[in-house]
Amino acid sequence: MEICESQGFFHQNYDRFRATISECEFRSFSQLETDKQRIKFVNKVIAERCDDLWKSARRSESGKSLSTALEQKTLGNQEFQYEKWNDALMFYNSAILRVPFNNVTEKSIILANRSAALFHLNKYEEALQDINLSIDHDYPKEMKYKLMDRKARCYFALKDLPSSLECYREMLTALDYSDLCPDKRNKMIKETTKKLSELEVHIANVKKYLEPVRHCSMRKFVPHIEKSVYFDCTEQEGRFACTNSDLRPNQLVLKELPHASVVAREYSSTHCDNCCSRVTVLFCCPNCVDVVFCSPDCQRTACSSFHRYECGFLQFLWKSGANVVCMLALRIVTQKSVEYFYDLEEELEQLTSDKTDGLPYDDYRRVFNFVTHSEQRDTEDYLKWTLMAALLNTVLKLTVFYKTNTLDTYIGAILLHNMQIVTYNSHEISELQRRKPQDPGYSACIGAGLYPTLVLFNHSCDPGITRYFIGNAVYVRTVKNIPAGSVLAENYGQLFARSNLRERRNSLKSTYKFVCGCQACEENWPTMDEMNVNLVRFKCAGSEECNNVLIYSEHSQQDALKCEKCGMLTDVNQSFELLKKVDMFKRFTEASNLYQQGEFDRALSRYAAIMGSLDQVLVRPYREYHICQQGIRRCSLELGNKYTEQK
Repeated sequence: MEICESQGFFHQNYDRFRATISECEFRSFSQLETDKQRIKFVNKVIAERCDDLWKSARRSESGKSLSTALEQKTLGNQEFQYEKWNDALMFYNSAILRVPFNNVTEKSIILANRSAALFHLNKYEEALQDINLSIDHDYPKEMKYKLMDRKARCYFALKDLPSSLECYREMLTALDYSDLCPDKRNKMIKETTKKLSELEVHIANVKKYLEPVRHCSMRKFVPHIEKSVYFDCTEQEGRFACTNSDLRPNQLVLKELPHASVVAREYSSTHCDNCCSRVTVLFCCPNCVDVVFCSPDCQRTACSSFHRYECGFLQFLWKSGANVVCMLALRIVTQKSVEYFYDLEEELEQLTSDKTDGLPYDDYRRVFNFVTHSEQRDTEDYLKWTLMAALLNTVLKLTVFYKTNTLDTYIGAILLHNMQIVTYNSHEISELQRRKPQDPGYSACIGAGLYPTLVLFNHSCDPGITRYFIGNAVYVRTVKNIPAGSVLAENYGQLFARSNLRERRNSLKSTYKFVCGCQACEENWPTMDEMNVNLVRFKCAGSEECNNVLIYSEHSQQDALKCEKCGMLTDVNQSFELLKKVDMFKRFTEASNLYQQGEFDRALSRYAAIMGSLDQVLVRPYREYHICQQGIRRCSLELGNKYTEQK
């Protein structure tokens, strides 16, 4: 797998670096045994022969501009006058991104203007947030009455009458400092006093019915893993997930936050750099315009950890061609301090799963021992990856990550190790995107994350689970009946129903360095298009332990089929009667209609019920079952990140 985009300057730098290494030195590099030795080798060559290799590595201009911010604010005001609230919000977001940190008053005015657009979009919680931020940024005292009026109306819309009353009182005080002419000020005082009186009477009349107002807030994420899931281990398969009880379709088996995540470069201006959620109300770094955040909490979290090291250097990294693998490998380091990794140095090589499984998801020891396939990497590839690790380490040296202006070989080795971990263990974070509301949509990769539990689920071309994302949190649901004692597998590449055996195995071997031995591959199951609709795959009804496949042709005249495994007879007519009771067409139509109506939870239940009934009579693979599986996957995506383009 490439670690660098084709258009980046890293390729030219690598060619220049490579030309300085003799064949003898190259052979010496191939015999090195540790990542620390490899980093030391590369650093030495750079220092002695091409010390200007990263001469363009420097903090980029902030991109902040007061004039640009004011232009965007003006455009927002124009759209606001035409009651184009969404367009106004877009321009105010752009203005907030561009306004320099020290232009506090201008930022307060833009925030106030944005709060007005949010109010008209019925986003009252977000409007209140902007109003409070605007006041914190010293919004002009003579105009403060406008904010207090809007704040009062927001609370009223949220049915928080006491808070609304308090804001109208503050508005009266603020009017004393307004720049209105006396007539207008007196008129507004009169109107506000009337509102106060009416609100006081209203509150007095309904006081005994008033309940404490609970404003909407982000629910705290609660991780979850199905209690029946456990992790087995073999020498050939490594660690993998199993279940010790039966799992039905549409069962939530895992909710997990990533150890680290990054947003892809092309989504850096639309999605939160901290949680990967699409940004509606933009918050930003005070020192750059390279990334955006969805909330003040995400902004504070990022700017106090990883972004303080990445800020100003993202443009350099993107121009180098560093892809999402490199950026995630770097993020694993920048979200901690250098001291954190120093404290772990002696412990990392002695870790066991017994110790790491109980650690928090953000503990580096939890992910350190993930597979790297380093033994299968050729020398040329290893040299290129090591040079990229050196580039990432150079960026850290130019920031405040290190206390001294020297490259640290140990951290360089950590970066190289991380790149290998991420390559084989990270997951794409997706978003369901549509051009129009009626479009079926497509799943777009908006970033990548490293999930400590999900990574332990092995691959199958006939997976038992599907995954979707809310922000950067992954949710995993079952897509088939999974008997107790079975492996709980996900899919790393292509499903058997869509591509043939050769295509799947070639792709997995090239990308993940293994030959798939799942049931669909071992038995060479047909793709959906190849499935013979004239053959019915009945389940042997002779005994519960058998479950052998009995192939029945629709042109056959047989009333019973004898099982070659248990010798028992299965009544074909009885099996057809059971299928008739399933009423596949009617129930599938109901599920599809529920999906079209946006009733995704109910549609999921319908699909799962159909599959449960079919499983009593038939044995996969057959078309109807896999159509229902696709319905579950489609509904699951609707529950996660999704976006429809606005005109």
